[in-house]
Amino acid sequence: MFISLKRVLKTFWQGILRNKSLFFACVLMMTLSLLIFTATLIFRGVSFKLIEALKSKMDLILYFEKDMPEEDILKIREELLANPLISEINYISQEEALAIFKERNKTNPTLQKVLEELGENPLSASLTIRAKDSKNYQEIVNYIENSSFKDKLININLAENQKIIERINKFTKAFQLISFSVIIILVIISIIITFNTIRMAIHSLRQEIEIMQLVGASFWFIRGPFLIQGAFQGLISSVLALLILVPTILWLGPKIENFAPEIALSLYFWSNFGYIVIIQTCFGLFLGLISSFWAINKYLKI
Repeated sequence: MFISLKRVLKTFWQGILRNKSLFFACVLMMTLSLLIFTATLIFRGVSFKLIEALKSKMDLILYFEKDMPEEDILKIREELLANPLISEINYISQEEALAIFKERNKTNPTLQKVLEELGENPLSASLTIRAKDSKNYQEIVNYIENSSFKDKLININLAENQKIIERINKFTKAFQLISFSVIIILVIISIIITFNTIRMAIHSLRQEIEIMQLVGASFWFIRGPFLIQGAFQGLISSVLALLILVPTILWLGPKIENFAPEIALSLYFWSNFGYIVIIQTCFGLFLGLISSFWAINKYLKI
């Protein structure tokens, strides 16, 4: 058993040495394929996490007429709370709204001066509504627009997060489509190069293969070196892709998070590191083995 394994590994190594340029070209293309594949995987995960974070901050704000009595607004709040789509409603009085506005704009002297000149509170009382599911906001808006208190509202404001989420969803889908197309192209190139690498290895080792056939070598004993070569190319490509990816994340992650803290790139990468490594390695091995098996069946006549 040990002697057979040793011979298989020796044949595999001879195949690599006799076709070094094709071997390295194949590893390069497979590494690029794996990098783009893994980057797409990470981006998809991060974008989903970002969308979930934004959805948790989404709300619907109802602004009431200034002369609307507080007790009437609180009755409306109780009515809305009976809606099974709504999880929480916060009431913000005119005084609280003014205090929040002043706090948010305390560094803007122009706005502070305008408020002083007005001499009265220009803001309205409001209800901030949180839905149980972000998909329910439009249905809640439809309910409010058909309610008996619709005429008492100045404005219904569905927070800007909804537009941001829609944009991120569109960008994510476009990115995934482009990335998927690039991955397909690189995978095809990788398979073709691996296919030719194995073909050249079979050609360069044809005399050894003939001798093995004459001495009664088994079906898998002859094929083994070429399958190992394909798997080895996939494994090396996966390691190289990881060696490029880790320092890239270490460098890029903090820069992105300083600009947009919600995009927790580093956190997602390290918390899913094992999963990413397994998926990337399996994909690399799959590329190497499938192209090797294809070449063996086409060119190795036993």
